[in-house]
Amino acid sequence: MAAVRRPRLIASDLDGTFLSPDGTVSEDNTAAVARAAELGVPFVFATGRPSRWLSCLDDLSLAHPLVVVSNGAAVCDLATGALSQVQSIVPDVVVDVTSRIRGAAPDVVFGLEFPAGFACEPALPRDERVFFAAGEITDLVRRGEVMKVLVFSDDLSSEEMHTRLAPVIGADLEATYSAKATYGLLELMAPGVSKATSLATLCRDMGIDAAEVAAFGDMPNDVEMLDWAGMPYRMSEGHPRVAARGYPVAGSNADSGVGRTVMRLLSLP
Repeated sequence: MAAVRRPRLIASDLDGTFLSPDGTVSEDNTAAVARAAELGVPFVFATGRPSRWLSCLDDLSLAHPLVVVSNGAAVCDLATGALSQVQSIVPDVVVDVTSRIRGAAPDVVFGLEFPAGFACEPALPRDERVFFAAGEITDLVRRGEVMKVLVFSDDLSSEEMHTRLAPVIGADLEATYSAKATYGLLELMAPGVSKATSLATLCRDMGIDAAEVAAFGDMPNDVEMLDWAGMPYRMSEGHPRVAARGYPVAGSNADSGVGRTVMRLLSLP
């Protein structure tokens, strides 16, 4: 890891990291975003959430306007809602990989994330606030650019699904997971896509090197970002796979660990 100094850019995951356990933004974390803005240090969020789930950032006008969403499959402009850097998956690959997965785990249910919303198989409980379509994968995949395939299971945890299905998926799609829910959720993006790849593009456009980036995360879908950043930090309640990487600990999201660490970093020369 690079020597600790004031970063030129700060990147942070949302759930389990920047957001408090109740999904709100603490005063300390808000203050850290404001201080970074005063010093001209962009504060960029990188999340597995889709662009429609960013209302938690409504009061953070001083954060960078571009947010990495869907685990790096796109970048959302908070001001307009427009997506850029969309990394779509070839439709035939979606059909082929989901067929192989179902052969290995017959009871899973699939969902597809599009730039305009979400679609799912009929077996997934329908919620009109979230789903704009339900049907078979072979039909849904033709509705638009697929940014992410979601694999749901009531029987397997996210980690169990990753262990069982990663060999089945192979190099055709990028597999990761982050959910702490009671059900299993595996997330699949186009090959090579991660939070790190989208952040690297943003930093390149701003003339910022990875060594000058401080990053915060807590789940396996943050590992690539933390490995890429020169100043990576993990949350104390994070996943064991993240802890095993040996990143310094920022503290708990219940105690504004990101904000406290950012304030310390911003005080450095």
